[in-house]
Formats: sequence, structure tokens, C-alpha cells
Amino acid sequence: MNFWLLIWSSILIFKCMRCEERNFRVYIDEVNITQVDTDLYEKFECKVYQVDNRTYMDSSHIFKRTVDDITVHAALDFWKLNSKQKMKLYDVEFDGCYILENSNKNRLFNMFVKNLKKHSTVKFKCPFQANVNYEFKNLTMSEQDFPSFVPLGKFRSLIEYITNQKLRSRVIASGKISPYPTDPFKVLE
Repeated sequence: MNFWLLIWSSILIFKCMRCEERNFRVYIDEVNITQVDTDLYEKFECKVYQVDNRTYMDSSHIFKRTVDDITVHAALDFWKLNSKQKMKLYDVEFDGCYILENSNKNRLFNMFVKNLKKHSTVKFKCPFQANVNYEFKNLTMSEQDFPSFVPLGKFRSLIEYITNQKLRSRVIASGKISPYPTDPFKVLE
């Protein structure tokens, strides 16, 4: 009897934790795309905008030729609120085609791929075809996908796309995790 009570109470607590309103927002302030290889890309753009205290992104990628493999170098640096000390949360290199097609054990990459697929106009999969507009619109990160204990601070994300061992483009995004009142009558100080 105690075993089943423990199981049911654990499930109830877990459900409450998942539906708990988050008291933070993830904002992306700026996205810069550099090192774009014009031999590979016809177009590579990204636009960031804020609506109703939430960040949205639109992006468009058009390749000049078919791309059947792509290596991704991704890094994420974080600075806690009122700290100058940088924490490197990850710095990894992986097969971009594999990540798009298979589930990954990294929760953050899974969250990004899930949102990418949800907001894309065409399926992002390898091989990427020439002259196809691979775009996503209104991509946003839901705070519900993050743990409830995310610290406040600033972040900088680096994503580099590499084919045939050559850097083809670099995307740097910077933003912050800011407090957000869950009680509409509470004023943040």
C-alpha cells in the first residue's frame, strides 16, 4: 500500500512541477550571421523580434547546391546575474544530419530540433536540396521546456556549420534569462 501511495504522490508532484508557471523568460537580443560561404549559400538570413514579452525568430536558408552532410560546432556560454565569470555550458561538434533525424540525449538540442520542426515551412532533413527555401517562422523557446530552476543571467550561443571540413557559416546569438512575474499583480523590483 505504501509503495503505491509513494508512486502516485511522485506522479502528482512531477505533474505539478511540469505545469508550474516559470518565473523567467528567455530573450534573444541579437543574432549575427557571419562567415557565410557564398559558394554554398544563395541566402542565409535570420530576424529576431519581440512580441508580448517573448522572443521570436524567422530564418531562411537557400543552398546553391545539394548538401548531404553537415557538421555543427555549437557552444553556449553563460554569465550569472551580477557575475563576470563565464561558464561554458557546452562546446560540442556533431553530425547535423544525425541530430535532425534521430533523438538525442541532450535535452537542449532536442528542444531546439522539436521547435525547428514545429515552425518550419519544409522538412529540415539531409540531404538539403539546392534552391529550396528552408525557413522557419515564429520560432520561440517555451520556458515550460526548461527546468523550473534556471538561473538568471546572460548567454552567448555560437553555431558554426561546416561541410567538407570548411567553415560555411557562423551564427552568434546573445540574450538573457530575465525574471518574469507569474502573479499578474506582483511587481518586480
